[in-house]
Formats: sequence, structure tokens, C-alpha cells
Amino acid sequence: MLYLLISLAIFMLSFRFLARLQARCQALVAKLNAQQGLSFDAGHLLGYPAPAFLVFDRQHRKLAVCSIVDEAWRIHDFSWLLGWRMTWREVESMEMNGGSRQVNASGMSVPTFERTVRAKDFAIELQTADPQRPLLSFPMSRRAAETWCARLNTLFNG
Repeated sequence: MLYLLISLAIFMLSFRFLARLQARCQALVAKLNAQQGLSFDAGHLLGYPAPAFLVFDRQHRKLAVCSIVDEAWRIHDFSWLLGWRMTWREVESMEMNGGSRQVNASGMSVPTFERTVRAKDFAIELQTADPQRPLLSFPMSRRAAETWCARLNTLFNG
């Protein structure tokens, strides 16, 4: 019972932290929109829940690099972003296959092993026109990375 209560407390604290972080991010984007007269979409934050994220304004063809830590931002034209790609790391391992093979005529069999390659550590890598930070990397799941690649294609090429 104690473990359940501790787990529940950790979950509640984590959930509350993420909710407050999201509210702060959306408030920063709303403040940015009000001050600059732009229409950044607070529903799509590239990099969230990291302290630094990108937000896009398709109508005015602008993007903002925001930091929730010090509530700072820099606004750039879409031309500042030179390109993007999805990156990952491949890991090889040996796994036992469900089948088996016979060793000799006596009928003995042993499990078979096969080499398996898995992709992990997915991220979106952005190439920028900033000589100080030419690459920005945002780690995320495979599905989120594929979604963001499609979203960036729509924003910039659609």
C-alpha cells in the first residue's frame, strides 16, 4: 500500500509539473502574440516539454525560438530554417527466434538466434542560418518525429 501511495504521489507531482509547464509555454506564446501582433500557434510547440521550443506563425511566415526558463524569445523569418531531418540510432542485438533447428539425426534441437536491428533515440534535427548554433536537435518518439517532419513540410512547402 505504501508503494502505491508513493507511486501515486510521484505521478501527481509529475502531472502537475507538466500542466504548469504547458500553461507557462502557452502564456509565453500569448504574450509574444500580443506584443508582436503575430499569430503563433500555441497548440504546436516543437520541443515541448523541453525548456526551449519553437513555435510557428504560418500566416506571417515567422518562427520564434522561445525559452521558458527566462521567458526570452527570438523571432525569425522562415528563411532562417534551412532544413530539417529525422535522425535515429540503430542498435544491433542477437535475439532468440521462436523456432528451433535440429542438431543431428538423434532429434535434438536447439533454439535459433538471429541478428536484429532496431532504431531508437529519434530526434528532429533542424539546420539553421545561425552560425553560433547551426543545428538544433529535439529528441522525441518515432511517431512524434514523423508527425513533426510532415508538419514542417506542410508549414514550409504547403
